[in-house]
Amino acid sequence: MKKPKPPEQMSMPGEIIAKQQFILGQPVTLRLILADAEAQRETLEGNFATMAADINRFSDQWTAAQADTFRLTKQLTIFRQITYKGHTLTRSFMAQEERDFHWTIDEFYAWEPSLRRPTAYFHDAWHVHQFINDGPAPNNDKILIDREQDAMVQQLDVASRMGCDESMIEWLTGYSNDRERIRARLAEGFGIDARLVPHFMVL
Repeated sequence: MKKPKPPEQMSMPGEIIAKQQFILGQPVTLRLILADAEAQRETLEGNFATMAADINRFSDQWTAAQADTFRLTKQLTIFRQITYKGHTLTRSFMAQEERDFHWTIDEFYAWEPSLRRPTAYFHDAWHVHQFINDGPAPNNDKILIDREQDAMVQQLDVASRMGCDESMIEWLTGYSNDRERIRARLAEGFGIDARLVPHFMVL
């Protein structure tokens, strides 16, 4: 198996390396790239700790593949805007080679009740699983939508195993069965030539 690259550690304004958590034995660094990082630090560290504890608490519910997938993420970066490989990004994405999940602070906070948050974390870890097993996603609409639909189905299974609320289950079920809705989500925020790039980091 190809050894993952270490997460990029370029110093940025407002950057803090916060408290690490262990997710099913895997150490995960929390990195904050926010102008108000110090003010947000305590709340973000607490929410990250709760998410890790919930994943660990349900360890007997995970299949071997799910447990391995949770362990794929090495770093969680919380940000509002970041420059990555020459692209200025304002939406969440997984840097697959580095296994660094970049999660916007607004989206991170939006996954409430807190039991929903591990499912979103798993979703992007599943994209690393796809990257390892199937290689980089080509800039092909059908394949990218297939991969996103697969990740949604996997996220739904995790949500079901955790006993997430019914509205969450219904939302994931509807989303995972709606390819046009998935296409629209992947197309948000970038021009035609790169419309599906940011989510999968096909750079």
